[in-house]
Amino acid sequence: MSSFGSGQKLDKLPAHVPPELVYEYDNARDSRMLEDPHARMRSLVLEAPPIFFSPHNGGTWFVTRKKAIVDITMNPEVYSNSFISAAASGEHGEHKEQQQGFMLLPISADPPQHTAYRAPLNQPLSAKSVAGLETAIREMTNELIDKVLATGRCDFLSDVAEPLPVTLFMKLAGMPTDRLAEFRHLATQATSATVDHATREGVFKRIAGILAETIKSRQEKREDDLVSRLLDSNINGRNPNFHEMLGYSITLFLGGLETVVNALSFGVRHLARDQELQAKLRADPSLLPGAIEELLRLYGIASTPRRVMRDDVCHGVQFKKGDTVLLLLPAANYDDTAFQNPEQFVIGRTEQHMTFNTGPHRCVGLNLARLEMKVFYQEWLKRVPPFRLDPEKKPQFIGGFNLAITSLPLVW
Repeated sequence: MSSFGSGQKLDKLPAHVPPELVYEYDNARDSRMLEDPHARMRSLVLEAPPIFFSPHNGGTWFVTRKKAIVDITMNPEVYSNSFISAAASGEHGEHKEQQQGFMLLPISADPPQHTAYRAPLNQPLSAKSVAGLETAIREMTNELIDKVLATGRCDFLSDVAEPLPVTLFMKLAGMPTDRLAEFRHLATQATSATVDHATREGVFKRIAGILAETIKSRQEKREDDLVSRLLDSNINGRNPNFHEMLGYSITLFLGGLETVVNALSFGVRHLARDQELQAKLRADPSLLPGAIEELLRLYGIASTPRRVMRDDVCHGVQFKKGDTVLLLLPAANYDDTAFQNPEQFVIGRTEQHMTFNTGPHRCVGLNLARLEMKVFYQEWLKRVPPFRLDPEKKPQFIGGFNLAITSLPLVW
């Protein structure tokens, strides 16, 4: 993954890249993206070719249309996830093989291995299983509201959006809940596109070290948590080994600490700028599920890379073996051929948005994410007066593999 964040620009284009498909876009440093990430996603759909090549960060293909992304996602033999790995820890005695890096499971496996690795996560993260967490989510949400309500203001990101999903996820996975700030910092560093290779490697070593402690303690004594369940899960007739457990744990760590935090923050920012919508949802909470789906569409978070395994022509574009392709899921949500009037907030759209991806790698945590968002909005809109952006302080954004807000000051 490190070449994405290198910042280096190619001196000359690869021979198979036609000049008309070149568009200058740095996924981490683009000034328009840092000003307003999703407005920039829309502008890429309007200004750039549907599949374009950017010479930044060592040269990358970008795909911004839903149909092309679906076709690539459904063709893992040619467009592989298997190159994605974390820099490993290699600090745990008998587990020296980790020094070569380890798979982020199930993300960095292609079918059919992916199917076997994903299966143990399907049941514990099913809609029925996560429904049991609703009371805990509601209690946590109300505790966080209690802390800020009387002050009439908050930085929504640090005061609410970070602690809610992160603490919940830590409890679910069986990880220590008293290291929230440290874990969030590690997660954002791990997915940042401006971090150099050596720093990212160090970050993954620290994450692996922390998670190894949890895995080892659960190997000795099972608890009622996801790590314990994964240790006893069945992968082609055997339990996962330590190496595979680290792969699972790091994926869950990054998913649990990044995606919902950012989805909540972008959604609340939208409501803070639309008093009419706020009032509508307060008056009729039954509109919330549809509103949440539309907020998820308008504010996609993650983009996902693929490596081209053999020469291929996709939607008229020649890819060569070894090319890197980044599927810009947040841009695909603004694709006019997939969504009518894509900039508009419309409750009740029937087309599936791309925020949770599609195909075999569709987000395994989407049921938990939806439940967290539903409960959060129910309580927040019930208890917090009409809120708006703090006119004195602007939200701050970052890009990369995940579009994110770093600060969201609100007043009410």
